[in-house]
Amino acid sequence: MKRVLKSIAIAAGILLVVVLSRPTPLSLVLGGSIVFFGEAFRVWASGHLLRNRELTTSGPYAHLRDPLYLGRLLLLVGFCVMGWGYSWVILLPGLAVFFLNYMPRKYRKEMARLEELFGEEYKGYSSYASSLVPRLKPYPYAKKKPWRFDLFWNENREQYFLIGEMALSLVLLGRYWYL
Repeated sequence: MKRVLKSIAIAAGILLVVVLSRPTPLSLVLGGSIVFFGEAFRVWASGHLLRNRELTTSGPYAHLRDPLYLGRLLLLVGFCVMGWGYSWVILLPGLAVFFLNYMPRKYRKEMARLEELFGEEYKGYSSYASSLVPRLKPYPYAKKKPWRFDLFWNENREQYFLIGEMALSLVLLGRYWYL
């Protein structure tokens, strides 16, 4: 039931961004750039992430603990900037939900799970790598592993997220052309 409500809330937020949007060339370029970097982080991270099998410290995980969450945050901001107009009305509650509900809930569940799975290794990593602000110097014990398409595509299924983002970008571009 929670998952259904969450999906409805996300769909309503996306619909409101579209309906309230008044994109401009500048907002499309600035917001599109933020969206691009947000999804680039997600693609990079999802090609390294081996959920529950090992503590992932390669790729972007060498610089921060939660690159997928940082990507999601950049997407939220980027799409609201792309929409411009009254999309900022969505951005403020969106940021509140992200920082006051989503992140604390994820921390409670995920940190406990990772600590249980990886113990001291995770404690050391989490004390070094911050959640959303990348460090320039990588984690000293980071694994040197290449990005893997199979993790991106099969394991983490990021392509569905990417398709949704492309569709929303096209809708916002269309709003600019037909307003």
